[in-house]
Amino acid sequence: MQIQKLGIELRRIGNTESLFKEVDLVLSKYDLLNSQTSKTIQVQTVAHALQKMFKTDNHFSVCAIRSCIDVAQIHISEERMSIYSSIHCMNWSEMLPDYRQMITAMILDDFKSVLTEQKI
Repeated sequence: MQIQKLGIELRRIGNTESLFKEVDLVLSKYDLLNSQTSKTIQVQTVAHALQKMFKTDNHFSVCAIRSCIDVAQIHISEERMSIYSSIHCMNWSEMLPDYRQMITAMILDDFKSVLTEQKI
C-alpha cells in the first residue's frame, strides 16, 4: 500500500530512518544529494512556475518571474523588468489580446535558454 507523506510516495510505513532512506533514494536517483541542485530541477521548476502563471493563475506575477530568474540564474533586461513590474497582479483577461500575446512571447523569450536546455 502506498501513502503520500511529506510529498514523497512511500512504499513502507516505518520510522524516520526509513523515511530518510527513501528521501536519499529519490535524491540519489535525480543527482540531488548533499543539498545540490541540477539543471533538470532548475528547468522543471521554471517550466512549472511559468506554466502555472500562464494557465491557472488569473493574473500576471512579477514575483513568479523574479523567482524563476533566481532559480535559473539568468538576467532579464531592466526595460523588460520595468514592464513586468508595471503589470504585476493584472488579470490576463484585462489585457488586450495582442498585448497579452506580446507579454507571453517576451517571457518565453527571456527564459528560452533555460527552457530549451533539455526536453521537459
